[in-house]
Amino acid sequence: KIEACHAVLQDLRNRFEAEGYDVQTVRISTNPFEEWLLEDAANDSSNSQSAIQRLSALDSILQTHDIQFCSLGPSHDPSHTRVYCPLIVEHSPRFCCSADVRASDVEAAHAAADCIRTISALRSHDYLEGGLGNFRFCAASSCRDFIPFFPGSKCCRSKNGDDETVRFAVGLENGKLAHHLLSKAKSITNISTVFRQGMVDALSPLERICRTVADTNDAFTYLGIDSSLNPSLDEGGSVAAAIETLEEVRGDFGGSGTLAAAACITTALQSLDRDHKITLTGYCGLMLPLLEDERLAELKDLKISQLLSISSVCGVGVDTVPLPGECPASDISSLILDVAGLAGRWDKSLSCRVFPVPGLERGDRTTFDSPYLCNSRVMDLS
Repeated sequence: KIEACHAVLQDLRNRFEAEGYDVQTVRISTNPFEEWLLEDAANDSSNSQSAIQRLSALDSILQTHDIQFCSLGPSHDPSHTRVYCPLIVEHSPRFCCSADVRASDVEAAHAAADCIRTISALRSHDYLEGGLGNFRFCAASSCRDFIPFFPGSKCCRSKNGDDETVRFAVGLENGKLAHHLLSKAKSITNISTVFRQGMVDALSPLERICRTVADTNDAFTYLGIDSSLNPSLDEGGSVAAAIETLEEVRGDFGGSGTLAAAACITTALQSLDRDHKITLTGYCGLMLPLLEDERLAELKDLKISQLLSISSVCGVGVDTVPLPGECPASDISSLILDVAGLAGRWDKSLSCRVFPVPGLERGDRTTFDSPYLCNSRVMDLS
């Protein structure tokens, strides 16, 4: 099955690159790991040894086919969250996973928080240093299948039992495009017209390529594009800075007008499938990962509560936020419950991905060495 996935991904990569697009990574998502990684639910010791063997085999296959990341889906059992999610994250820098946390599920939130604390203390490999392992784990709430962004991405078994079907979707890194279109729109008033049409124009060539690939084989199913605005670390790639160009956003991102802008942008992004122009899947919202957006990372007065508030009208939740190394699991659990409560109340796909950074306190600056992250001050949950 991975070979079939690789063939589709390579075909897509070749077609995208032939038309001038940069493909950052190719990734695979599986159905929840509890369905295939664990053999004996009653024997954790036996399961751990078997899981390590299967993870090693999977990692070798992914490396052979040059698959950069693989999301193994969510845990639905708090005991599995505590035991197997850290094991998955530790085993390979390719592996991602999540914990399913529903609104008011205190035990699931506690387990996810314990997992985050465990991962932050892992030191067995360089890719785990400084709490960086939590880049590949999140608490996921109300997250639907086929979101092409990690680590909350998950797949499901084919309804007709045909496990040979290869389903594919596209996620974007489009901060520069966001800046261009929002600068052109100038005002919230024009987001539903100028900005929306600009997004349709930008995504239409990708839509055409994806449909062409799907049409080449009955076993390929095109799921859609996640239209979310997602920052890059390139110059001019900040989504927060793009939103600051709107006339109604007063001062820095997070100030008056930010919530209104986020709501309007999200409405436009989720309407791109109107008239069957663009096939949509995933979050289709506004992504505000603190450590992946240079402008967000430099804002000294920004609070986690503001990011959570903005998530009420867009998404994706609280993402890549550095916390003090000694942040209690109980505090992290409460934040996860806030995210889950918001997701459950409004039936939104949201996630919570935070990084307790060993040895750092509130206000200290992180020193991550990752091509996917910038650095920022450590925030607290007060």
